[in-house]
Amino acid sequence: MRMKRCTIGLFSKIITFLVLMILFVPLTGIALYFVFIYPQTHHEENLIFLTGLIVCVDLLAFAIYRMFYLGLVWVEYDREKVIFHYSRKEEYKLQWEEIPGSRVQVRRIGGGYAFCIQKNGRLRTILLNHFYSGYSDFEKALKETGVLDRAAIITSEKMK
Repeated sequence: MRMKRCTIGLFSKIITFLVLMILFVPLTGIALYFVFIYPQTHHEENLIFLTGLIVCVDLLAFAIYRMFYLGLVWVEYDREKVIFHYSRKEEYKLQWEEIPGSRVQVRRIGGGYAFCIQKNGRLRTILLNHFYSGYSDFEKALKETGVLDRAAIITSEKMK
């Protein structure tokens, strides 16, 4: 049987890309201009713009590294197991019965769920919400496998 996927939606990717392009690229350009080209910048101002340049370049480099090299967070699942992909290199395979358990906890946050996975002294939090494509099917799988009952999460159907 083919595994289903729950991945970050196109809308979230577009908004993130626009924020990076509209906010950080111009800020990097302005800081670059004032540090290296503008002749009337005082020494103290030059240090401030240099610090801003370093921060903007670091943020852009990390965003590019996370998006294109490591990859974004996604989940694969079927009737027996679920695989949480924190990145292309880091994944956590679990049986549905193990959630929640000693290694993984789940809680309701806003319009989605937070899965806190602990392994090898690391704590990874994977957030899934309605902006993810395939989220409604994943939420159905959480209900069908009993994860929400074991985690004592009250669904809207139970409240009625």
